[in-house]
Amino acid sequence: MKQTFRSRWQALVIREYSIPEASALFMAAFLASALLGIIRQVLFNAQFGTGMEANAFYAAFRLPDTLTALIAGGTLSNALIPVLAGVARKQGHDAEWELASLVLTFFLVLFTLAVLVCILFAPQFVIYILAPGFDQPTSELTISLTRIMLVQALLSVVTSVVMAVLNSRHQFTLSGLAIITHNTTLIAGILAPRFIPGLGIYGPALGVIGDAVLQLCILLPGLRPNHFRYQPVWNLADRQLRQVIRLLLPNGLSAVVNYTGSIVDTAYASFARETAALPAIQNAVLLIGLPTRLLGVAVAQAAFPRMASQAAAAQWSGMRATIVRSLGVAILLALPVVVALVSLGRELIRILFERGRFDANAGSLTYAMLVAYALALPAYIGTELISRSLIAMRDTTTPLITNCGQLIIRMGLVALLLEQLGAIAIPTAFAISSAIEAIALGSVLMIKLRRQRI
Repeated sequence: MKQTFRSRWQALVIREYSIPEASALFMAAFLASALLGIIRQVLFNAQFGTGMEANAFYAAFRLPDTLTALIAGGTLSNALIPVLAGVARKQGHDAEWELASLVLTFFLVLFTLAVLVCILFAPQFVIYILAPGFDQPTSELTISLTRIMLVQALLSVVTSVVMAVLNSRHQFTLSGLAIITHNTTLIAGILAPRFIPGLGIYGPALGVIGDAVLQLCILLPGLRPNHFRYQPVWNLADRQLRQVIRLLLPNGLSAVVNYTGSIVDTAYASFARETAALPAIQNAVLLIGLPTRLLGVAVAQAAFPRMASQAAAAQWSGMRATIVRSLGVAILLALPVVVALVSLGRELIRILFERGRFDANAGSLTYAMLVAYALALPAYIGTELISRSLIAMRDTTTPLITNCGQLIIRMGLVALLLEQLGAIAIPTAFAISSAIEAIALGSVLMIKLRRQRI
């Protein structure tokens, strides 16, 4: 009986998914994670409201989240999967495993140094860049929380490489399970201060680290059925490693630009006239993040390994069909979601968030921000899918250029509108600049695909 269960489990772990199957899996996983995320936010709002601790936590999360996004947010996976697909096709699985080990070793060393630097210079970053509008007690708390949550970045290196190895083989079972369990330890961290006096906001910070540990524990067992064993390798002259780095640099800078935008939003929000600006942004982003993940990230994550394989084999007609189907379905489904968020969003916010120290005024501000974000939902989804399509073609420069342009436009709009509109200027600027970015990316992709017909 035990042997039968083990065999079935291993078969499920190494099962290869089609794009529709993988999309459905990721949609279900993101939905479950989002439900846990809503529970997390409800508990956080009730426990910490919009006070000093909440503002410090939201601000402190930015730097660790930026570093983690460089790894687990898809940047490293996006660079690694196309190269893994090419190596497996041309040199076999032994070379594929050697490359994965080399990449893991290199980035563990690199991000250990990065985390140490960030810990050392956290005070300067918080005081002069991240939240210059905070008072001294809030700044000091933000610095402490930032240093604690930076540990998450190191664990995310391993998580990202393992997920890339599994996803490159279209094995999405454990990746989906890791997504589903996201937020569970953070919820535990929010509840912990009720049982541990004096823990306070440090409970959620420790929960962030626990989340990275849990994801790693879920993903690692997927390596054994694939006969992968990690062996420390160090060879900076390796051609495939350099190819990963070449793809990663623009891709990583794109992620930095994206999260720089979040840091800019935080800085502007610290000067906004509304005291609930940062918590309202956090809650609105949580709500708009669900359809973005369900319709954009889920479909893009499912289609990306297939597009990378098609690009590696020069199967351009098949790749064009994959892009058109994925993009068409995702955007078509997004339109009724926009209508639902605008018409039902205020009541949803009241039901979910308005309790404890999160009052009706904070709820109204959250709704205004949600509407601004929601109107550009098709643009977010399009950007996600089109960017992955270009990366599958080993073009990571175009997304970087458009991201930089989006950030410049966004900053300019917020600077112009903040005094007139207040905190609502932040999501408004984000929505407008995101629509412009999606149009630019789509134009470049069309040109590239047309050239392949010649």
